[in-house]
Amino acid sequence: MGLLVTLGTPGCGDTVTPGGGLESPCPGGGTCQTRLTILHTSDIHSRLYSYDQIITKVDADLGLGAIDTVRNIGGVARMGHVLGRERARASRVVHLDSGDCFQGAPIFNFYAGEPEVRALTAIGTNAAVIGNHEFDRGALNVTTQFQRWAGFRALAANYRFDDPTTPQSPKLGTISQPFQVFDLGGLKVAAIGMANLSSLTSVFDQPNRLGIEPLNTVETAQAYIDLLRPHVDLIVMVTHLGLEVDQRMVRGTTGIDVVVGGHNHIVLNPPQEITDCAADPLAPGYVWVTDPALEVNLGGEPPNDADHPDPKFHPYMRKRACKPRKVLIVHSGAFSKYVGRLDLVVSNIAAEVSPTGAASDYNPTDRFEVVSNRYQAIPIDDTLPEDPVVANMLEPYRRTLDVVADLDILAGFAPTVLKRSSPIGGDSPLGNLVASSIWLRLGVQTDFSLTNTTGIRTDLNPGPVSVESMYNMFPFDNSISKMQLSGKEVQDLFDFVARRSSLRGCNAQAQIGGARVRINCAGCTRPDAGAECKSNDDCPPNSTNGCDTSRGRCRLVACAEQIYIGHTQTKCAADADCAIGGNVRPGVCDKDGAKRCMSPVEETNLYELATSNYLAGGGSGYRVLQRNTTQFDTKIQQRDALIDYIRQGKPCGWRDPNANGASADGIAADGLKVCRTDEDCGSDFVCACQGRVVAEESPTGTVCRTDGACEGVVGRCVLKACRDGVAEFHNKVCRDSPFKRACQVDLNACSLAGEECKILSCVDSKLGAASDNRIEMLGR
Repeated sequence: MGLLVTLGTPGCGDTVTPGGGLESPCPGGGTCQTRLTILHTSDIHSRLYSYDQIITKVDADLGLGAIDTVRNIGGVARMGHVLGRERARASRVVHLDSGDCFQGAPIFNFYAGEPEVRALTAIGTNAAVIGNHEFDRGALNVTTQFQRWAGFRALAANYRFDDPTTPQSPKLGTISQPFQVFDLGGLKVAAIGMANLSSLTSVFDQPNRLGIEPLNTVETAQAYIDLLRPHVDLIVMVTHLGLEVDQRMVRGTTGIDVVVGGHNHIVLNPPQEITDCAADPLAPGYVWVTDPALEVNLGGEPPNDADHPDPKFHPYMRKRACKPRKVLIVHSGAFSKYVGRLDLVVSNIAAEVSPTGAASDYNPTDRFEVVSNRYQAIPIDDTLPEDPVVANMLEPYRRTLDVVADLDILAGFAPTVLKRSSPIGGDSPLGNLVASSIWLRLGVQTDFSLTNTTGIRTDLNPGPVSVESMYNMFPFDNSISKMQLSGKEVQDLFDFVARRSSLRGCNAQAQIGGARVRINCAGCTRPDAGAECKSNDDCPPNSTNGCDTSRGRCRLVACAEQIYIGHTQTKCAADADCAIGGNVRPGVCDKDGAKRCMSPVEETNLYELATSNYLAGGGSGYRVLQRNTTQFDTKIQQRDALIDYIRQGKPCGWRDPNANGASADGIAADGLKVCRTDEDCGSDFVCACQGRVVAEESPTGTVCRTDGACEGVVGRCVLKACRDGVAEFHNKVCRDSPFKRACQVDLNACSLAGEECKILSCVDSKLGAASDNRIEMLGR
């Protein structure tokens, strides 16, 4: 690979002086220690307004709130206040954002990124790398929004853009550059952007509609480091690669000082320290660099000699000796929950910064090195004020959304939190609900369904389930696609899921409906697993552990050991009840679901799959689906399928009125128990009848109290948490948006909520919102 870049060339990078103009940060241009503050944000994902979230242990440990409580958090107006405050407390400061400001809340679905880019500008962002979700409305939309609204630089060094003068070009090169140099009081800081490749698999197809050619991460990073090092004091990589690739990039290069990264939605506190100059971690001390004296011959063989010892994995490259140094990696979370502040003490005093401690080993080209650091992940919670400039900028969007989107319409009520991930790695309550809503949707109704776990963006908080919460949980405008798969293709599909899952801590990277699968992350014992081979050279290194010559097949790093689709008529309580001829198949009994035996997948059978059009198009690496020629896009939105599935459920407390004993227990034809007082309903339930509920306001919100017995009409027992939660929901909506038409009418919120809870669907295990071991993870 060859990169030719000229420092200061328009479109490549230039120097900005937010607090500079000096030749050197040191008096007289000598040696000294000095300070630098990096403010860091990442993965805002359209969470421009504050929102309610149940506090996890990780967030509680980081100071966002008490564990398992619901707090109002986030919002860029609060972030703007924190960033302004921290900027005022620092002398040399730069604000860098690690991408994915688009996609994740309804405001993106309606405004395509305009308010997100305006918000980043309003909070004082100096530079931002391009994330993968910036392309969710296409490459041309990225160009349009950044050209119109960005008051900062967009960075992407590892993308080569097409010629903007060609027809149909999205002209991404006109809004992006590889790096930005900041002059901060004489301290020259280069920010090099490394954009995402792992989630934009379409860029590896050439040509592609994004107009992007991906460049090798490590080679590109080293090329720009070598270009900039003679001209700058510090090099900061602003990345949207994910932590694993950040680490690999640092080990494979020399000269980086700090990495501020994103994509994984994690907080690294304290920052990680990774040793660079370790292309071989077992024998550090060199990196691979392109040999400029060689011309790549695509039709020939790369040289294989003492200067170029690895033609297979590093063709046309040579080793460069270097001294290993420590490099900081910082990640600052997601969804506007945190602002990261990294305070650095940097020095160009040789004895202080030499990687070996010997002054003679200091490389003057490296200029300043980090000698100490302090990191804070500042929580963005409801104790913080909002920046009025940012809040005023966002207010017109809020008002318009309230008018056009009906986001406050309720679909159901969740008595408990529904998690999108499982503590044991398999299927999750929320994942099963989503997969079932796709599988059983009228007009879809296939043999099984599959959706990606990461497409479900948040847990479902306990309380009223609004249309807005559906957008936050399922922000992507993806439709449902159907296709026919052979049994062999089904096996390939779940083997791919197994490989993806094994690389992510053996946590299932798909959620399914209508099927059961046992995934082995520690290898594969299936006799037919793996392609035929004669030697290790026949087996791909990333998905196999070489060739098992005794079987003549590649050893898979992970696979789906058993797959079952569809139920038989045989009832079961254990796998042994489903045995055929004494053969007991593990996992064949759906004992936690239908309590019936399931049918193992046969290679020659055909199975109909329902999935998202994103996965059907090869998104997230699902090539096995992309090449299928039977695809049919139903045009039914996944989000709409989920909302409709929830709405058809029964209210909390519902019982079958035709069941034995229901009539004697006072169950009416609508499935709810009749009542005149709360005492008729038992614990956790109250009697809902109009005119007998008083709504009172307290510092913590709306308090509902039943006042006397029902008169004239018979009430229904409803879940107390539903009545109280729905009442507070409506009152909070009117407190936040008093101009709404519905808020102009004086209604008793508690009485209204009681009537709603008679019909609102209960989002619980009866609706399928529970783990039932349909995905079993082995080898964790």
